[in-house]
Amino acid sequence: MKNFLKLMILPFCLLAVACSSDDEGYNADTAITPYNPMPESYRTVKGVKMSVTDSKGEHTWNYKFNYDAQRRIKSIDGEITTYQLRNNTRWYKLNIKSTTEYQFIDNNLGVIYNASLEYPAYPDWNTTKGYRLPGEFNGKGALVHFGTFDCEYSGNTLTKAYVDNGRVYSLQHDRYGNLTGYMCESGDTLTNRLNSCDYSQINNKTNIDFSGFLGYWVPEREIYDNDNWLYAFCHLAAFDMLGARSLHLPDGDWVTDATGCPVSCVLPSGIKLTIEY
Repeated sequence: MKNFLKLMILPFCLLAVACSSDDEGYNADTAITPYNPMPESYRTVKGVKMSVTDSKGEHTWNYKFNYDAQRRIKSIDGEITTYQLRNNTRWYKLNIKSTTEYQFIDNNLGVIYNASLEYPAYPDWNTTKGYRLPGEFNGKGALVHFGTFDCEYSGNTLTKAYVDNGRVYSLQHDRYGNLTGYMCESGDTLTNRLNSCDYSQINNKTNIDFSGFLGYWVPEREIYDNDNWLYAFCHLAAFDMLGARSLHLPDGDWVTDATGCPVSCVLPSGIKLTIEY
């Protein structure tokens, strides 16, 4: 648990200029793109809240999802409370409010992320950051390029990702299509994380791939400032932009409603999820 939480805390050391999303002429509701959302038979998630408590206090991640007229993800509003280690000496409470917007223009994707960082005990540290990240879809609506990495598919299943820094990820899927692990080649180093992701036997009937939302799709961690599991600001795999999704919900103590859709879960890490429709 301790090592998992270390992955979740980012050292926010960069002051970035906020990005504008007011592109002249762009209309989310009428934009044409090869990327399509899951069909209406998949239940649309309105929000997800995650929380966990450790010796520093309670960490929470609260995301609200907004969709366009074609049911594609339009924007995500995030509120995060966590604790940040500074100067390797002390943990400080940090509140983050963010907005992630998506623009679909022909085969191109633009992800626009803006966030404000507030340190309640040290307001002089407060700052903002913003990014605009480009991507490109293939004819099947899966990303072939995004930010720092390129994608390779077998059919519509993501098999490899090539990162600008020289790393090559080979992704492992089980017979149901669940992403279960990866191998990473970096120079002469080979990292083996095969069979590192476990799944329940519950079919995912929602429009969100929770394996992507929880960071199992490791190439997304190569996006700048997005190298921990629960501070994702692009959510590419979560919204099926990296090809075929995982069929099942990740391993955890899931509670489902009468339709078989998840309403809450306690993950093996201790993180609690609450899903809103």
